[in-house]
Amino acid sequence: MSTSAKVVVQIEPDGPLRIEEIRLPDPGPHQVLVRVLASGLCQSQIFWMHQPRQHAMLFGHEGYGIAARVGRDVTGLREGDHVIVTWLPREDARTPDVPILELGAAQTAAGQTAAAQTAKAPNVFTWADYTLVDELFVRLLPASVRDDVVSIVGCAVITGAGAVLNAASVKPGDTVAVFGLGGVGLSAVAAASIAGAERVVAVDLRDAKLELARHFGATDVVNASHADPVAAIQRLLPGRRGGGPGADIALDCVGLTETTHQALAVTRPGKLGVCRGGCCVVVGVPKNKIEIDLFNLMATEKTLLGTMAGSCRQDQIDMFIEWFQSGRLDLRAMVTDRFRLEEIAPAMAALARGDITGRALVTM
Repeated sequence: MSTSAKVVVQIEPDGPLRIEEIRLPDPGPHQVLVRVLASGLCQSQIFWMHQPRQHAMLFGHEGYGIAARVGRDVTGLREGDHVIVTWLPREDARTPDVPILELGAAQTAAGQTAAAQTAKAPNVFTWADYTLVDELFVRLLPASVRDDVVSIVGCAVITGAGAVLNAASVKPGDTVAVFGLGGVGLSAVAAASIAGAERVVAVDLRDAKLELARHFGATDVVNASHADPVAAIQRLLPGRRGGGPGADIALDCVGLTETTHQALAVTRPGKLGVCRGGCCVVVGVPKNKIEIDLFNLMATEKTLLGTMAGSCRQDQIDMFIEWFQSGRLDLRAMVTDRFRLEEIAPAMAALARGDITGRALVTM
């Protein structure tokens, strides 16, 4: 028995987003059919919209919903369970690599385009009222959690908070600078505060985002449209530990050449024979190639790190859900905008313009 689903499809790169009706086949042995209730809107999806490819594409990689049907070999999940769908797979003996979910077996409804029959997504898609996904990308929620804002844990929170905890290993007393205050950056600010950072400096171009960052634990804010963020942060965080001024940890949650250079520049330099420098972490999807002065990196003894999905394991989602339940991570405040599935195109346009203050949800 197949299932009718409405999915967001982009036929050609840079083309318009459209809603197609397709037929999803029954779940395979290790698949789960999820009725999606809400999904987050992420800047990385804008990146994928402009990438060259040979097929139509499906989108969305963080969602909240209910398991509608479960494959015969799926373990730990039952029909009716509330779940998170995430692009971060759990480790499993049978998983070699992150699989590509392919809808080649799906049939479009009458009057819809044939291109949707072969649409693909990188591992999952959640901009849909139903999705078919490998069980490795589905996380069971506690019975006490029934709130669509948890959908953003599947990408925004693991990426931002995970970068702080796993890649940067922020410790009590550290100073942290976060560039870019969407859902990922706000999650990084919150995690730095929870981890005990002494100072958390939030950087963005919009005052509304900076004000929201204070709610999540930022001790200082810098509007980069009004002041040079490098000079401002160096004034806020003078030298200590024998090194120069700047942050112990700087996180670029934007991925632009300018913000990466700024984050690296505000990372505290070390001093030969006394102390190592700080750590700059690239969190946002890089938009293009970048030149780095490697001699300066060596001479200042700084560390430049890349991280994907915050270097998280999927089971860390449970910890972030506990943060939400205990009130330490205010996901309801982080979700500042809501759209219907039919409004996906203007919603993504608003995201691209920077008009979303925190994280936006599309609800089904």
